[in-house]
Amino acid sequence: MNDVSTEPAVERTWDKLRRRKVAQWGLVYAAGAWGFLQGLEYVSESFDWPGQLRQIAILALLIGLPVVLVLAWYHGDRGQQRVSRAELAILTLLFLLGGGIFWRYDKASDAPSPALAPVATDQTTDHAGDAKIEAASIAVLPFADLSQAGDQGYFSDGMAEEILNVLAKVKGLHVASRTSSFAFKDQEDLGIPAIARQLGVRHVLEGSVRRAGGTIRITAQLIDADVDRPLWSETFDRPLTAENVFAIQDEIAKAIVAALVAALPATEVGAVGRAATTTDLGAYDTYLQARALVRSRRELMLADQLLEKSLQQDAKYAPAWELRAALQPLLGEYTDTPLTVEELERRGTGYADRALSLAPDSALALAVKANLRRLAAEQLRGRHDVAAVIVDLERSVKLDPSNVNALNWLGLAYANVGQPGKGLDAFLRCLQVDPLASACSENEYDVLYTLGRYDEAWQRYLAALDRGAITDQYANFRLLARYEQKAAFLFASNQSKWLPRWHRHEALYEAFRNPMADHDELVREILEFAKKERIATDGVFVPLLLMPLGAYDLLPNMPLLWGEDNRRYRQSPQFKRYIRESGVYDYWRKAGFPEQCQPVGPDDFRCD
Repeated sequence: MNDVSTEPAVERTWDKLRRRKVAQWGLVYAAGAWGFLQGLEYVSESFDWPGQLRQIAILALLIGLPVVLVLAWYHGDRGQQRVSRAELAILTLLFLLGGGIFWRYDKASDAPSPALAPVATDQTTDHAGDAKIEAASIAVLPFADLSQAGDQGYFSDGMAEEILNVLAKVKGLHVASRTSSFAFKDQEDLGIPAIARQLGVRHVLEGSVRRAGGTIRITAQLIDADVDRPLWSETFDRPLTAENVFAIQDEIAKAIVAALVAALPATEVGAVGRAATTTDLGAYDTYLQARALVRSRRELMLADQLLEKSLQQDAKYAPAWELRAALQPLLGEYTDTPLTVEELERRGTGYADRALSLAPDSALALAVKANLRRLAAEQLRGRHDVAAVIVDLERSVKLDPSNVNALNWLGLAYANVGQPGKGLDAFLRCLQVDPLASACSENEYDVLYTLGRYDEAWQRYLAALDRGAITDQYANFRLLARYEQKAAFLFASNQSKWLPRWHRHEALYEAFRNPMADHDELVREILEFAKKERIATDGVFVPLLLMPLGAYDLLPNMPLLWGEDNRRYRQSPQFKRYIRESGVYDYWRKAGFPEQCQPVGPDDFRCD
């Protein structure tokens, strides 16, 4: 076997490359290109040139590399050959191309600022036949996380949400809800005009946050979606402190309002003002982490621990007390916490009291306390003044009209005392603030069903499904049965919160198709099955299934019990006993009886 070495050939090729200085030219070109790009980066930031310029420059430099290497090889080891006319033309073309790019974007930087360019008046606009959109309207998209590790999403989202909260309090400015706006996270490819149309707003705020060591850079841009051009943009570079974070939020909100006032001179937009809530950056950062978990209903036990840590860092941080108060009933609903309902209620009330001692006008804390009393009264865990609960919820909504939780709880409080019409008003106000609020969507079609507006309830149910505003835990079985949605009914009743492993779901469906018949035997079988399978019957779900079929000894779900198909229950002794023990009868005696019920003598009543 012959072994022929290729080393001499490799050495000859390398000698030619060195002699003709191809490697030297390549290295010099690469170094020059790198320096040129660094300089272009600096100049682009200074003159606010677009990022496409750098992309074009990189492409031109990549194309130029093989041209330089070919010229180096062709001209030999000492460059003794003259540059030909063709080569000179190529080099000239490259220089002209680069010069043309610089001239174009230098002229663009000298053009008038978009903030000073003429814009449309304050008249509402119509997009391709869609509903009219208010000129003084805005959506705040979640800010992009540009941190090196990409693990600061909770902080960038929190920054955008805080700005949204400030803008939501500005008189005369319509602000799309957080839930609706944040549904477009990581969907920038849709384009700002399309996002604005779907959110029903004229303007969109987008931005980014970069945390690095002890500094923070926040970039924000306000875009007029009608013409798809910025009205205002700014970059904030500051030392990373709580004071600076709140100051930047305030500055951005004020700049947005000023830009809108300048662009829409006939629009009356109120002033912006908000004080910092903590001076401890660690407390604020930990609070934002917890809030992100609570929003998504994930790792709620961890969220409670994070809030405890936040309050250890700043015991006077009112928002952390508010959020921890609101979290307590969620722990009982979404986790396997060992704490009893009574203990969670005690903790929630105590945390809300701490928040109110620090911020007497805390709408969330006031609503949490009222809602905890409402739940305790409805679940017969204590006697509470129902009228006072409604008064406190009304006050909370007045303090913060965009608080969807308070609006939902107020709607439930009214529906529970036999005033579903007032409850519907609250749910509709909630959905105006946030069309994706699932609790308000579900309660809206429930109350419409209760009011006998069945077709409207069905259409609202379908619309809520279409926009993704229905949770995977809840179902209105009466509505599904009335509209003969058998497959949907059977699928829902099989879910874990209802009757998993039950073997006669079709019988349950047929019972709902004919609720006025005698279903005592079916109810008895299901209760025995639930006991055997350790399925709770003292919560929300099983009673919702069995109460319409005659299981009157279970705790009722009041918003649904004022409709025509619950007439028999309203005439039962169980209903009368529940109305007295829950405090609803005391409320009626103060505020008046609902249309289905009338007083009888000095201390009694009857319902139809």
